[in-house]
Amino acid sequence: MERPPTGSGTEASAIERPSAPHEPPLSGERGGRAGAASGFGVGEARSGLIGWVAGRRPGPLLLCVGGLHGNEPAGVRALTAMIDDVRARRGRMAGDFVAVMGNMAALDAGRRFMATDLNRIWTPERVLRGRQRLEGGAGGRGGPAPTLEELEMVRLLRVLDAVALRRRGPVHVLDLHTTSGRGGTFASTADLPGYRRLALAIPVPLVLGLGEHLNGTLLDYLDGLGYATTVCECGQHREPRAVARAEAAVWIAIAAAGLLPAARVPEAAHGHRLLKADSAHLPRVLRTVHRHPITPRDGYRTLPGFRNFQRIQRGDLIGIDRRGEVASPRDGRLLMPLYQRLGEDGFFVVRDSGTVLPPPANDRAPH
Repeated sequence: MERPPTGSGTEASAIERPSAPHEPPLSGERGGRAGAASGFGVGEARSGLIGWVAGRRPGPLLLCVGGLHGNEPAGVRALTAMIDDVRARRGRMAGDFVAVMGNMAALDAGRRFMATDLNRIWTPERVLRGRQRLEGGAGGRGGPAPTLEELEMVRLLRVLDAVALRRRGPVHVLDLHTTSGRGGTFASTADLPGYRRLALAIPVPLVLGLGEHLNGTLLDYLDGLGYATTVCECGQHREPRAVARAEAAVWIAIAAAGLLPAARVPEAAHGHRLLKADSAHLPRVLRTVHRHPITPRDGYRTLPGFRNFQRIQRGDLIGIDRRGEVASPRDGRLLMPLYQRLGEDGFFVVRDSGTVLPPPANDRAPH
């Protein structure tokens, strides 16, 4: 088996925060320089915006999130690299393009998270506490001090409130991630009418049912708001091509969501070719059939050499923990084998699901 790349078991290097000097500040920002690298302290009233580009005409809003995990900077780097090109086309744009950083404290540290996973705390109870902190209510006082991730949640809630207030059409969300194992380029969405269109526009394997095995994700919360959400995993954390894949996915989403006509987004056609070439040998649609959950006490480690979408059989040895060997309970393909220190998922198993036809033209995103 091929070994994972050197360093894949460590957290990624810290990322410099971009600025968005031309966008109007959200409530609480200082001068609109959201996410500027200098002078930022965790807990300050900063939005973390990379950019908010408002088109000349009403239309859908595409919210792109990068860096919910701090050791996954490719999405932030992609959004930072392309925001000026998007802004230059605002005169022909319908709707809004919003790009925001996820876990800013963890991005600075190059760690998946600081105290708790920011992509596992969006439960109703914790969102309520976050809103109480945002509003200065009793839930923000008298209890234990908030973790860094809870402060990041409050910051993101400000952005989400602005999205709800300023939207001029349906909301689509693209959440950009990378994996610790190699070969991890795929998309995932809820298997619901109105959600498949954007996900299927990105020519990578579509993994269904992944969110059903996870609790407290940001997209689970946004699904509850009626937004059409898609995750795009863009490759291995340290792989330079991951940034290019993230850019490709965003340009494709801009065209698929209807912010710009395809003729005005030549990057989408280029991105389609790039992603299709990377994934042509893989099934188009798969379904999640197993998740191996882990805790720090388990001491779980994946054996070296696995890669995403590798075929496995029931009983194949995947890793070890304090209790001994960990084998797959299902036949299928391995997804997201864990090759980093922090994480709650040792691995997933997915199975080929056959071909899902593109949705009909009236399969629109929910409002």
